[in-house]
Amino acid sequence: MTTAPLLVTEIIRRLDQGVTRPFLVRAEDDALYVAKGREATRPGLIAEWLCGHLARNVGLAVPEFSLLEVPRELIEAFGPEGGALGTGIVFGSRQEADVQEFAITQLKHIDKADRQRLLAFDWWVENGDRSLSPHGGNPNLLWRAAQSRLLVIDHNLAFDPEFDEAAFFETHVFRDDFEAVFGDLVCQAELSALLSAALGCFNEAASKLPTAWHWIDLEQTLPVQVDLASIKERLENRAALVRGGKT
Repeated sequence: MTTAPLLVTEIIRRLDQGVTRPFLVRAEDDALYVAKGREATRPGLIAEWLCGHLARNVGLAVPEFSLLEVPRELIEAFGPEGGALGTGIVFGSRQEADVQEFAITQLKHIDKADRQRLLAFDWWVENGDRSLSPHGGNPNLLWRAAQSRLLVIDHNLAFDPEFDEAAFFETHVFRDDFEAVFGDLVCQAELSALLSAALGCFNEAASKLPTAWHWIDLEQTLPVQVDLASIKERLENRAALVRGGKT
C-alpha cells in the first residue's frame, strides 16, 4: 500500500458487487483499483483504511491498497452516477487477477490457522459482514485457486457500534472454528497476543487518514462521528478475548 494518494486517470465503470457498488478505476501507476468514495461513507472509508493496516499486521492476505485522488473533471465526464464516488481522496484496493469470489465448496481448502485468524480478526474489529452458508451469503473473500490463497476484502462495515455478537457467531463463514478460537486456552492466548501486537500500527495508520475524511461536508463544518481513541480502546480490550470471546 502507499500513503501519498495516487491520481486517478480513468474511471472505467461502476461495479455490481456489494451494497456500495464501488468503481473500477485506473491510477497513475497504470494499475486498476476498486475504488470506494462518497457512497461508502466517511466512517466506512476510515474503517477500510484502518482495517487494511490491522489485517496486514495480523498476517491476513489483503490486496494492495492506497489512497486515490479523483479529479473533478473525471467525475463530470463520467456522468451523474459518478457522484457516488465523488471527487477528492477515496479508498482504492488494487484489483486482483485470476481470482474468484469465495464459495462454500472451498472451505475444505483453507488452512485451519487462517480460518481461526480471520474469525478472531473479524470479531476483534466488530465486522459482521462476512457471512456464508449453503444457502448463500456475502463472505467478502476472494480465492486464487492456483495458489490456494485466500484474500480478505471489504471492511467498510467494521467498528460497528451495533455489532451483534450472537448473529456474528451464527453467520460468519468460519463460525465452525468458534470453539477452537474461543474455547481453547492455548489458541486463545496465541491469538490474543497476535491481535495486541497488531494494534501497534494503529496510531500511525490513523495519523495518515486524509483530513477530509474527518468531515461530512466539503466546508468541513460537520465532523464525522468517529472516535478514534474509543476505537483503539475497544480494540485493546477485545484483544484480550475475555470471557471466551464475549465482551
